[in-house]
Amino acid sequence: MPILEIRRHVERADLKNNESSLSPAGRTMAQVIAKRAGPYKLVLASPLPRAKETAQLIAGRLDATDPGLLPEMGGVIGDRIFGEMRALADWAEVLREREDARQFAAEQLLTWARLAARIGEKERALVVSHGGIIELPAITLAERLGARLEGASFGYGEGVLVTYVKGAPTKIEAMRA
Repeated sequence: MPILEIRRHVERADLKNNESSLSPAGRTMAQVIAKRAGPYKLVLASPLPRAKETAQLIAGRLDATDPGLLPEMGGVIGDRIFGEMRALADWAEVLREREDARQFAAEQLLTWARLAARIGEKERALVVSHGGIIELPAITLAERLGARLEGASFGYGEGVLVTYVKGAPTKIEAMRA
C-alpha cells in the first residue's frame, strides 16, 4: 500500500515574495520534521523554492518537481481572503458552496493518485505542496472515505497521510506539527 505524505511547505522568509526561500525558523522546523520522517522512495515538490527547499531538508533530497502540485486555484475560494480560511470547516463550507472548488479538489485528487502510482505497494513518497491546495482535496477525500478531518487549516509542515490500495485511496489522516 503506497503512502503519500503530503505536507505544506515550512515558513518562508518573505511572505510578499512568491519566490522566497525559507526563513531560519522554517529551516529549523524542516530539520525537526526530518528526524521523525521517511524513508522515502520518491520525493516531490511544487516548483516554488519554498516547497523544493522544504522537501530537500526533510528528505535529504528532491527527486523532481511536479507542476500538478501548484495548480491555479482561480476563484475557488470566492470572495474570501486566503488568510480567513483558518479551519478545515471553512474549507468544507467552500466545497459545499462552490462547484469550482469541488472541481479543483477532484483534479488535485487525480494528481495525488498519479503520484501514488509512481511508487510500489510498500513504499512512501514525500510530496510538498501549499496551503489550500492540500485542504480542499483532503476534505473531499475524507468525506468519500467516511473519515474525519477537523481543526485548524494545515500549518507549516502539516498535511495528510494518504494510503492507497490497488490505486485507490483507502485511508487519510491528518499530520500535525
